Amino acid sequence: MPVTYVLGKDCTITGVTNTAVRSVTATAEGSQIDATARGATARKYLSGWKEATVEIEMVDSPPAAGATLTIAAGGLSGSFVVTSVAQNQPLDDIVTYNVTCKMKQATGT
Repeated sequence: MPVTYVLGKDCTITGVTNTAVRSVTATAEGSQIDATARGATARKYLSGWKEATVEIEMVDSPPAAGATLTIAAGGLSGSFVVTSVAQNQPLDDIVTYNVTCKMKQATGT
């Protein structure tokens, strides 16, 4: 389930101009691996890959696709790579950008 964080309160981003950030939404999910042995009477699951996506809405100066950002939002922190940058139509002469980042490496690994 996506969680929206308040920049400066429970979220920090290095690699972008923080004054340009309007909102940050983080989604983290893990996969599970069925490790049930043949003939077992109960299912057994193991934790698989942890995947995280961060959506950033910005006013100006978006990072380029391929750039690396360091993001800490709640219990999610690590190195993220920018996978896409989309420019939205101006509203009241303000152009906004949606920046999508995928986790590259979790902190401490």
